[in-house]
Amino acid sequence: MKKDCITAVSALVVMSVMAGCTSQASRMADCQAQGVSRDACYVAEQNRQATISAAAEKQALENAKQVAQAAHKVKPFIKHFSDNGNNIEIKRDKLGIVTVDGKPAAEIERESGNISYQQGLYIVIAYATGKVAVTKEGVFLTYAK
Repeated sequence: MKKDCITAVSALVVMSVMAGCTSQASRMADCQAQGVSRDACYVAEQNRQATISAAAEKQALENAKQVAQAAHKVKPFIKHFSDNGNNIEIKRDKLGIVTVDGKPAAEIERESGNISYQQGLYIVIAYATGKVAVTKEGVFLTYAK
């Protein structure tokens, strides 16, 4: 008897998953209409919901893992350039925070591994190759060294 109940519940879980968008009440009614006890139908419904929740949680963890991998480590650097005789320092720390002469720069664009930052009149472009270009008021100044 117990084996028959487990088989019926397993069959109902498969049917419930295949049923698509139906309400819990209609799934319970369908289950009971097949002659399965209310308790067994309830267990099957709980198992169905637990399976869906577990799958959703697994997918969320996978998505979080992919996002973490996409936010790869940035290479810190310290570069210098000269603007009208003023030596200016550009720093990027291991968290990706960029400063120009000690003032924080805002990330304004990210494309193909190249990241652009703006601080005042300067736009600093950190290329994936490691080069760092500097523009001032939209005009290229130099590559920082």
